Amino acid sequence: GVQRARLAEAGVAVFATPEAAVRGALHLAQDRRNRATAAELPPREVLDLAPDRARVTAILAAVRAAGRLDLTEEEALGVLAAYGVPTVPGRAVSGPAEAADAAAMLGFPIVLKILSPDLPRKTEVGGVVLGLASPAAVQAAAEDMAAHIAAARPSARLTGFLVQRQAGRGQELRLRLGDDAMFGPWIAFGRGGTAAEIDPDEGFDLPPLNLALARGLIGRTRTARLLAGWRDHPPANVGAIADALVRLSQIAVDFPGIQSCSINPLLADPQGVLALDAAIALRPRGSASLLAIPPYPADLARIWRGRDGREVTVRPIRPEDAAAHAEAFRRLTAEDIRYRFFSTLAELSPVQIVRMTQIDYDREMAFVAVARTPDGPDRTVGVSRLIREPGGRSGEFAVIVDPSWKGQGLARHLMERLFDWGRSVGLVEVVGQVLAENAPMLAFVRRLGFVVHASAEDPDVMEARKVL
Repeated sequence: GVQRARLAEAGVAVFATPEAAVRGALHLAQDRRNRATAAELPPREVLDLAPDRARVTAILAAVRAAGRLDLTEEEALGVLAAYGVPTVPGRAVSGPAEAADAAAMLGFPIVLKILSPDLPRKTEVGGVVLGLASPAAVQAAAEDMAAHIAAARPSARLTGFLVQRQAGRGQELRLRLGDDAMFGPWIAFGRGGTAAEIDPDEGFDLPPLNLALARGLIGRTRTARLLAGWRDHPPANVGAIADALVRLSQIAVDFPGIQSCSINPLLADPQGVLALDAAIALRPRGSASLLAIPPYPADLARIWRGRDGREVTVRPIRPEDAAAHAEAFRRLTAEDIRYRFFSTLAELSPVQIVRMTQIDYDREMAFVAVARTPDGPDRTVGVSRLIREPGGRSGEFAVIVDPSWKGQGLARHLMERLFDWGRSVGLVEVVGQVLAENAPMLAFVRRLGFVVHASAEDPDVMEARKVL
């Protein structure tokens, strides 16, 4: 024991048992995998979401106006549909006769479900019937279901039935949104259906998700192996599953009043996905979730036109800009690179690109000017960056523009966007370092209102300061 204590004091890892040593080694291996995953460069692909936020706002307002925190299944599916998650067609009705009429309109076969705020697990009380093939069968099933549940659960409030067109065959998955006291909202993916509670298999991540992170979340589960298909089960459309995860993530970002959301099952087949059942619960009025990771500030995107009429979109940088960032670096002149990085770099390493494109929007901002090309991917033609000092009220800037865009006023615009952002987060000063021989940049920052003086630490460097 004394020897172990001395080794521990000296900073040497000490374990009481061989099992503990193995667990420690596994933690190191997992940490290495996590770091490697974080350093992967995501592809250019960005999911272009166009949710109907007004519809969701109206649904949630109606729920609160009725004095409820739990959405009905129909309301929850309506929220998902507003965010572009495919949902099974259905209609809520009040009685057996209306259920038969709705079934005739939707088409057969039909699934009939009981609607009750007191029965979260409908299957346990016979509250779900599949494969109904006629209006008469639907009406009879509704009458039997209501009578059976009234006898089995006399205290349960029955508000009607949900009539849905029965979906085809596919793999049953579960997507969940929840909240942790320390980390805030989280997203889970795994096995769905009734087996999800018996043998849970879930991976977890924190929103906001992009497609690359969603695919990584899927890949961390045992269920991922089943998605490739087996025996007579066809493969599932993994891209559509990742798409649904990103859309669920965006709901968490846009509506912090949502406490939890569960999609179970999400049916996945080769064609895509279909949400068959969903549950959403709201937080008490006045409380809201707080994301551990700040979401992408899409509202800061603007169109800007240069002096010659060419247009770019100026927006915050995002991880999917990695490839465009590397290509933009290759178009720079050797002089531009030396002036910007204070050294001669032949190429940006993957680690450098990750550092530049995956940022914490609370602590740092980088604006990219993105030009559309008629027959290829978008091009990054300018970047400005402002890094806040930890706990301070100043930030350090950097800016660079593609050689083909010089003389358009783009660098000035990119810097002004930094100033606006800096003021919005409470910065009072912007500082930067410029090589003493970089006469064009020194003249540029002076025109922007910076005061320039020689660095006390390096005679080859000038320091520029501007009060916001």
